[in-house]
Amino acid sequence: MISSRASKLLIAALLIATLSLKVLVIRTQPGSEQREATVKTQLAGFLTRHGFQPDPAASIGVSAHSGRCQLLIAEAAYQGWHRDSIRRMAAPEGQLLFFFRGRMYPDQPVWLTRVSGQWASLLQNLGLNATVEPVLGIVASPACKLGALPWQELARDVAAVH
Repeated sequence: MISSRASKLLIAALLIATLSLKVLVIRTQPGSEQREATVKTQLAGFLTRHGFQPDPAASIGVSAHSGRCQLLIAEAAYQGWHRDSIRRMAAPEGQLLFFFRGRMYPDQPVWLTRVSGQWASLLQNLGLNATVEPVLGIVASPACKLGALPWQELARDVAAVH
């Protein structure tokens, strides 16, 4: 049987080893504010290229208009925390979609986004280069023809943001 002192030394050694490993793996990543600003820039560029005029005063996401079409695109947390807030921004007669991995969904696919986000976070914690893929909530007026926009182009733009 291992003595009490030996077991305490073993636990202390394991604690030191695991903490040392974590310190070696941690790497500096751009802050969330910088990433959010970059995603907003990508969104505004996408909308501008397709005839929309972004509103620079928008406090959440990117708001833009083209004719009678008013559009808001906001990044949602992969855990689903912002889903209801984005849903409340949509007028009853308006359109609401969530965009993830190049596909449109009528509601945020929380299980899919959560698993993807947690997997990327785990890989980042292991020191690997992994990106948490953005989840975008899209709120639009009824006049918007959302199907006419090249959403795959937007998927490439925001996927390039690390």
